Formats: sequence, C-alpha cells, structure tokens
Amino acid sequence: MFDIEPVTLVLSLVIIALFTTPFVIYKRKQSSKIKAQKLFIEQLENDSNLKFDHSDTWRDLYFIGLDMGKKVLVYVKFGSEKTAHQIDLSRATDIQLVKIERALEIDGKPANVVDGLSLKIEISNEKKEVKILEFYDCELFSDNMGEWPLIQKWEKMLKPIVKDNQKHHKKGVLN
Repeated sequence: MFDIEPVTLVLSLVIIALFTTPFVIYKRKQSSKIKAQKLFIEQLENDSNLKFDHSDTWRDLYFIGLDMGKKVLVYVKFGSEKTAHQIDLSRATDIQLVKIERALEIDGKPANVVDGLSLKIEISNEKKEVKILEFYDCELFSDNMGEWPLIQKWEKMLKPIVKDNQKHHKKGVLN
C-alpha cells in the first residue's frame, strides 16, 4: 500500500479546483444566458399570441421563428443590444438571400471567403420597408458553423409565402 501525504493531497485538490473553476463559472453563465433567451422567446410568443411552427436558434445569439397560420416571422439577435423584428409576411413583396464574399488566394489557389449572410425582406405598406436579417457576420465569428444551409432552408421556406403574396397583390391591382 502506498502513502499519500496530506500536504500533497491538499495541494493537488487546490490545483484541481483552481483549474476547473473557470470552466464551471463559464458553463453556469452560459446556461443562465440561454435560459434568459428562451424565456424572452416564450414571453414574446405569448405576448404576441403566436405559435412558432418552425424555429431555429444558433450560436447562442440568433433566433428565428415562423407562425405559418398568422404569416408572422420573428427574428431576434441577442447581444449587448437586443434586436427583435416581428415581420408580417402577408405584406412581404420580395425576399433575397444576400451573400457577401471576397476573393482570396490561398496557397496560390483562388478561394472565396464568406463575410456575411443575411435575408433581405421587402415589405409593402405606406412606405416601402426593408428588413435585413443577419445570419452570419465575419466580424463576430471567425468561421461558418452551418449558417449557409440554415439560411437556404429559411429562404426556401419563406419564398412560397412571398410569391403567394405577389399573386394576391397583382390580383388586387388588376381588380
């Protein structure tokens, strides 16, 4: 049997505690942040009387949700300044996927680097309004983590709604 000196044991436990403390603090902080975001979304859903049929959250910073019955799109960007958009898609006239990229040369080969991804939604009302919904910004994140397929999914989901609106707007103009 081997002996463990009390001083060595205490010193080892202190070192382990000092090493793990930042991880525990970060995990608790992140958990409370996510809980606050979910609470905000639930409150927004209840206050606006919405039911999200489709929704996505990513990077602990963004949320997008769609109520198909009411044709309302909700987009929230959390952060130091919380940005929330509630868009009535029944008045949307156009939707475009905006991909900002720049050409680079990596190891002598040309390559394109994505600097930003966003959805641009034009809304027809008293004055023409444009909403830009950011999905990725290279100033905030160093790489894409699934934003490209996510933005394509939302564009594909929203395009038929907007096209249907365009048909109704044309019928209204012709009548």
